[in-house]
Amino acid sequence: MEEKKAKIKSSKFISEWAGPNGIVYYHEIELDNNDRGQIGTKEKNPDKLQVGQELTYTIEATTRGNKIKAVAAGGGFKGKPQRDPKEQMISFATAYTKDLIVAGKVDIKDLEPAVKRMYNIMKSLYEN
Repeated sequence: MEEKKAKIKSSKFISEWAGPNGIVYYHEIELDNNDRGQIGTKEKNPDKLQVGQELTYTIEATTRGNKIKAVAAGGGFKGKPQRDPKEQMISFATAYTKDLIVAGKVDIKDLEPAVKRMYNIMKSLYEN
C-alpha cells in the first residue's frame, strides 16, 4: 500500500470496540487531500488526530468504508516491533526455568543447562 501524508481537516470520535488487546477508539477523519475514513487508536482523543496535525498513513477501501492506518515516521507499522523468534524462545526458556527454580524442581546451579535444554526443545518444535 502506498504511504501518503496529509494534514487533518476534521476528526470525530465515533465508537469504541473492546478488542483482545484492549479498547480501540475509532475516529472518522478527513484530510486536506480529501481522503477520509476511519482510524483506530488506543487513546480516545490522541494528539496525533487533532485538526492541523500531519498524518503519514495508508488507506484501504473496505465494504464498511475507507480504513486508514497511521504509519510510523520512518515507515512501517506503528506499534511494538516484532521480536526475532530466537529471542522469544530464549526469553521464554529463561522465564520457565526460573519458575522451575522457584518451585524447587530445578536447582539454581543448573540454571544454564536447564535453559539450554528448554530452548533446544522449543527450537526443535519451532523448526518442524
